[in-house]
Amino acid sequence: MYSEKIMEEFLDPKNYGVIKGATAVGKTISDMGSEIIKIFIKVEDNKIVDCKFQTFGGVVAIALTSFATNMMLGRTILGAKRIMPEDLIEKAGEIPEEKKYIVNLVISTIDKVIDSYESKAKKGGDAVEEEVAD
Repeated sequence: MYSEKIMEEFLDPKNYGVIKGATAVGKTISDMGSEIIKIFIKVEDNKIVDCKFQTFGGVVAIALTSFATNMMLGRTILGAKRIMPEDLIEKAGEIPEEKKYIVNLVISTIDKVIDSYESKAKKGGDAVEEEVAD
């Protein structure tokens, strides 16, 4: 049902967790509420030095968020902004048609965490403290 890449990532997700004192946090909830995706980043000198996620959802949601955070880690903010849906699809291999909407949820969460970072950076803000569950 799922590609070997998706199953491997789901069974051993990278970067799962929370960053205490994250520089920025982005959160997306699917229309049906069946997936909640949070991405935390720590940025130093415009580079993402730590990136973690919490995803409440199924196999594809967890695997794609894991792929995304791995892709973000070590990139500049501009580099992370350039992650596109096709990059995630290529990384994941075959995604069932009924689960492809999750790609856009993950990309939306990347956009939100970057927007949060840029908004704070413009204001000269420090790291954000966010509760793990809302």
